[in-house]
Amino acid sequence: MIFLYPARLVILSQPKTGTTALDHALSPRASIAVNNPPSLKHMPYHKFMTHVAPWLQAQTGLERSEYEVVSVMREPIDWLGSWYRYRTREKLKEANNKKRRGNYTGNVTFDAFVQEVLKPKGERATYAGLGSPYGVALKTDGGIGCDHIFPYEDLSGLHEMIEERSKRPVDLKLMNVSPVGDITLSDETRERLKTAWQFAFDLHGSLTRDGKIEPRFRAAGDADTGEDSVVTD
Repeated sequence: MIFLYPARLVILSQPKTGTTALDHALSPRASIAVNNPPSLKHMPYHKFMTHVAPWLQAQTGLERSEYEVVSVMREPIDWLGSWYRYRTREKLKEANNKKRRGNYTGNVTFDAFVQEVLKPKGERATYAGLGSPYGVALKTDGGIGCDHIFPYEDLSGLHEMIEERSKRPVDLKLMNVSPVGDITLSDETRERLKTAWQFAFDLHGSLTRDGKIEPRFRAAGDADTGEDSVVTD
């Protein structure tokens, strides 16, 4: 999470959307920059509103209407593919890495990984313990709370917003790049995912360069999952 006071902008960090690189680029000029632990770095909107927004108002006098909260969303299959490939790292299966060894995906196909993600939360394998590709943008009632969600595939609008408001360029370096891997899905698994994650696919498909969110996605309880997208590796 980043708060740029002069720009009146809060950026919530959705995992696997390049926001780690953005956080590192903006941290030196930010009023608030939270990079650790993951539960704070990837704080969802509803927790921001409960815990941080009141504190910001008390410290700066800014009401919620006086600044914008934004996030980034990646195409759902591509987002899952990034997690799958990231968790094929050999160090996750090392004997001394007991805490994270269950996250290793190098011994399953991407198709099997997605099938596991589609299981009920309590029945999934550890490696499939993810939230959603828009989890940080959710309100308590399950609707979208962020003012803007920018598509990962075209972040020029987000960068332009930051540069215009802060009067400084955004200089990014690649970070947390996932290993190369096969992310092929069977037609059956793809259709199951699109049905179960219809909200996610519809939301991402509606996103434009300016990050505007259609009113239909703000309705309470319409999201197909209310889980936070916070994970530890």
